[in-house]
Amino acid sequence: MIHLGGGSALLPLPIDALSLEEKCQIIKLLQSKGANIQELNTVRQSMSQLKNGGLARIAKSTTIISLILSDVIGDPLEFIASGPTFYSGNKNQQTLDIFDKYDLIHHIPTQFLQHLKENESTNDYVTKSSTKQIHNVIVGSNHIALDAAARLCQNSLTCLPFIATTCLQGEAREIGRHLVDLFTTNPSELVYNDNISCLFSDKSTFDAFQKFIKQNKQYYLLLGGETTVVMKNDCGKGGRCQELALSAALTIDNSNKNTSILLLAAGSDGIDGPTDAAGAFAFNGMIIDENDIQKARKALDKHDAYTYLNETNDGINLLKIGHTNTNVMDIIIIFVNNNLYMDSKI
Repeated sequence: MIHLGGGSALLPLPIDALSLEEKCQIIKLLQSKGANIQELNTVRQSMSQLKNGGLARIAKSTTIISLILSDVIGDPLEFIASGPTFYSGNKNQQTLDIFDKYDLIHHIPTQFLQHLKENESTNDYVTKSSTKQIHNVIVGSNHIALDAAARLCQNSLTCLPFIATTCLQGEAREIGRHLVDLFTTNPSELVYNDNISCLFSDKSTFDAFQKFIKQNKQYYLLLGGETTVVMKNDCGKGGRCQELALSAALTIDNSNKNTSILLLAAGSDGIDGPTDAAGAFAFNGMIIDENDIQKARKALDKHDAYTYLNETNDGINLLKIGHTNTNVMDIIIIFVNNNLYMDSKI
């Protein structure tokens, strides 16, 4: 049995208290509020007969081997494809808490709310009474992808890589700004605060990065994970990777001759948002003209990064590779040439 990234959306069988249309509407509402993948999949588990161990429960085989491509930060089995072969307990109360967090209680179908309040689940007994042998094996993940990218950087591109995190989260435009600030700040002045900590797995990784950049003028910084975009009423066309890249391009100080940056943010599935682009590039000199700067800022505010990037320089700063037929979240690759760091007395 194989379930791929995207299995949460590709394997629907709603509980009796919900229609498929209602289920889709609830997920769209949560996405528009900026809910992360863990919250989305928690809600999906409470809405489905197949998720949260449901598929394993109804399978006739006594031995189940599930080969998993992880599209979830940290690779938790309960959240990858919403855990069709992994039971992690009743999710009804957690779902109610998530609806309350995003002020959506009054937008949820009455029959489904009643079901949640009864706090019962068809899958509650999947691990209590089942004698099935279930083997969940992760065969692809963001971590595996970044390791492969790091080997390519070192062996083929002859430049040392540094993997900062496979757990990148946060609002896309903010992450774009923080990344540029990371490269243009003197290493001795970098502080492990909220803006910096989101870019690294932990404090020890940040400390290792500081040592790394003191020794290397040119390097690749690799990050993976999944950022979010909090949508507004007046929205255009784009995706989180394009929004991150456009924000980074607007943050780069083109007058700084000491630091050269080339950033690529892309979805590993080849599709970023409802567009035909996997993501976008950002680099020094990408947006210089004052008129272009104003257009780019307006596009960012309207979540219309794709339109701006597609209409500028024939869309050359968009990465269009088509669907890759897999998904291990987003990958950010940044080439940095930083004379400032090498010339500093630290």
